[in-house]
Amino acid sequence: MILWENKAELAKEIERIYSSPHSDFYKKKFSYTSPSSRIKLTDLPFLSRTELVATAPDDRLYVPKEDVAFVGFTSGTTSNKPLVSYFSSVDRYFFEPSLGMPITRPLITYPPLNKNFSASFIQQCRQAHKKVTPVLADYQNLPNSAVIARETNIDAIYATPTIAGNLGEHIGKYYDPGKIKLLALSSETLTRTKRGQLQQMYPNAAIANLYASSEIGQFILYPCTHMMERNEFSFHFLHEALIALELIDGELVVTYALNKAFPLIRYQTGDFFELASDSCNCGLPGPTLRWSGREQVDKIRIHGFEIRREDMDALFASMSGIAGDDYQIHARIDADNPKKIRIDVELRGADTITHHDSVATMVKNELLSRWILAPGVSIADAIERGIISDVRISFVHAFSLVTGKTRRLVNHCL
Repeated sequence: MILWENKAELAKEIERIYSSPHSDFYKKKFSYTSPSSRIKLTDLPFLSRTELVATAPDDRLYVPKEDVAFVGFTSGTTSNKPLVSYFSSVDRYFFEPSLGMPITRPLITYPPLNKNFSASFIQQCRQAHKKVTPVLADYQNLPNSAVIARETNIDAIYATPTIAGNLGEHIGKYYDPGKIKLLALSSETLTRTKRGQLQQMYPNAAIANLYASSEIGQFILYPCTHMMERNEFSFHFLHEALIALELIDGELVVTYALNKAFPLIRYQTGDFFELASDSCNCGLPGPTLRWSGREQVDKIRIHGFEIRREDMDALFASMSGIAGDDYQIHARIDADNPKKIRIDVELRGADTITHHDSVATMVKNELLSRWILAPGVSIADAIERGIISDVRISFVHAFSLVTGKTRRLVNHCL
């Protein structure tokens, strides 16, 4: 399904990359002898992350090397190898960092903006219709970041949901959470439970869920003020920055060419959305989208059952009085019985819990009775049916899987 397409810009970009003396990456990929204005978007093959990781960045560079403004990279969590991307200067990104809110100084404790994309985000803040001054803080030292917030009198925060939550106690200690008018969150799934927790921490903040990727290099999905006021989990897409946007079997496919160093032609993001509505009451053009998750990150499937982060966030939040709500779930094939699945639940915070055995028993009993895998099927039922061998609880100082983004669900059964 094509949600947005600028056919004239697509034809122009295809012509540019075909005539480029710097790379033949797309020419070989498309297998056309010459570009044609008659080439349709759907005639072009998809571009995968696997292809990008397998191709050296110099072999997919479409501008002279001296025109590379900066280099971006991903953490490499998915492929065990960081994806390196070259970026050229962009005249205008079309993104408004204020998101229509009355803010002037956002605190940036969001790893991609603090590391790879700080220069381009500063440009976006300065070129916006409503200019704001970004305050780059330290996402690895949240107490210092809260002091910086106080010293600079910030009124908004850019972060991941996890960092925004962890920062909250320090903002409360060194600053005033009531002064925060906007939380702009990205990189992790924002569940309803997490949103509710953050709203309590920052009572006067509008909460905006944003979407970007390190391959694209900027935010392209965002909520309007109408969506934020209604606490909707929906997005508009940034028409001006995109050549095309598609939903293919629910997956977001992006064609983006503001980065002339390496344009993305029908790039499969690996992120899944659904149509939320055909239009929005705010008056912005086009349909709106709703996040439906990333496979193996926001939901994992084992033996016909699905474990969803949304459900687990709510369950562990309801048990936070027992052992906190900082968890990581691992689904593994049971070494003693390969036909069964073992669930290992790690709870972080062992240094604050003294009676591990009794607390573990309480947590396990709660999970057995309240963890629903499917309508009418609890985790206890799955154990009784011989699908799951056991649920084990452990308290850890650090989760088994540590990445740049907080992973709650880990499937070892693939």
